[in-house]
Amino acid sequence: MKPMDKTLRIEGETIYLRPITAEDTEDVLSWRNSPEVVDNFIYKKRITVQEHMNWLENKVFTGDVHQFVICRIEDDTPIGSVYLQNFDEENNKAEWGLFLNADETRSKGVGTQVGKLILDYAFYQLKLHKLHSRVLAHNKPCIRMNEKLKFRQEAYLREELLLDGKYEDLILYGALKGDMCE
Repeated sequence: MKPMDKTLRIEGETIYLRPITAEDTEDVLSWRNSPEVVDNFIYKKRITVQEHMNWLENKVFTGDVHQFVICRIEDDTPIGSVYLQNFDEENNKAEWGLFLNADETRSKGVGTQVGKLILDYAFYQLKLHKLHSRVLAHNKPCIRMNEKLKFRQEAYLREELLLDGKYEDLILYGALKGDMCE
């Protein structure tokens, strides 16, 4: 995949998405390393500044990952991040995920709004056929969000991952471009 246009801005009702920059590192690490996010992520390890900078240089700035910062329109405050990764250009699909500053966004519909914007970007700008997500079964808000966005549960994998000494169930969700027209 080609790197994102650095001037891209995708607007929603109350939020907009803009490409992530190195200047976002402090905010991104505070959200990504928060207990609420770590609890719901498959990759549990805390991310360091150096690891994040390597991610930007080797994944985002090369186009292997398309990562955005989510900002409130009213005051330009960054409140989270959304990304597309694991692009499979042969089969025209990718995985999506997001993490938010939980204090500011809990139960306000921000995740669903972000999801609609990233689906539109993936299907109509990148011309992907399918998006998928991996969700830990205990992450009820993420399950509700995927279902609101018309993702379909494609698999329920029992005790699929050993995380922090405990086996966790994993749900695989998928959305096709055609699903958005139903």
